[in-house]
Amino acid sequence: MRFGAAFILPVVLAVSAWSQLTFTIPVQDKSGAGAPLEMSGTISFSENVLRKSITTSTDYEVKARNRSEKPIVLIVATFDESGPHGGNRHHILQFDDVFRLGISPGQSFVLSRSDRGTPAYCCIDPHSKAEQPRAEVRVLFVQFSDGSTFGDKVAAKDILEIQAAVLDRLRTLDDARSDEEFLRLLRKDIEPDEADTFFAAIRRTQKEKGTSMARSRVRNALINSEKHLAQLTAEQVGGK
Repeated sequence: MRFGAAFILPVVLAVSAWSQLTFTIPVQDKSGAGAPLEMSGTISFSENVLRKSITTSTDYEVKARNRSEKPIVLIVATFDESGPHGGNRHHILQFDDVFRLGISPGQSFVLSRSDRGTPAYCCIDPHSKAEQPRAEVRVLFVQFSDGSTFGDKVAAKDILEIQAAVLDRLRTLDDARSDEEFLRLLRKDIEPDEADTFFAAIRRTQKEKGTSMARSRVRNALINSEKHLAQLTAEQVGGK
């Protein structure tokens, strides 16, 4: 959607006349040709005038639809937003379903949304020229359930390394010869912190539903991951 001078001029005039303005625009898909995901969504920019300054905040939802013929297990994308009077923000969006079933062909889902804690930006000159609001999403990397990929693996370097760490610990847990050994291994933290977050959920399962259920979750996650990624290693990032 394009915004011309007819839109911008009223914004400049209205800022000084009202205490709050809200602008809602669609999220633009700027992914490269052949991207296996169709991206969409909306974003609302709220600007509040307080004396001689403006604070701005955003409320957004970014959606994705798998338009390929294969399940998708990993997504890395960027999302850039900018309101009429600034408040530029750059987001890295990541979705990792390697240890589950993946996103089926044709399936739509919410890739990211703002939370109620989204910060406001202060302080913008209310007399500054309004710009065209902008919200753009770009798919950088996708991994399919058969291990094939789309895009730049370098963009997924960090998350692929996290996957490798999780997979290594899953194998260790699955090989535990007794429940006592399993619990001892499960209690150990794992680096990086993002990898340990995965096992925090399994620790909760063990506490609430017992060791047998926790071991079952480990086995299912291991089966799914090894089905998706036969040889998941950090070296994959370098294209080896």
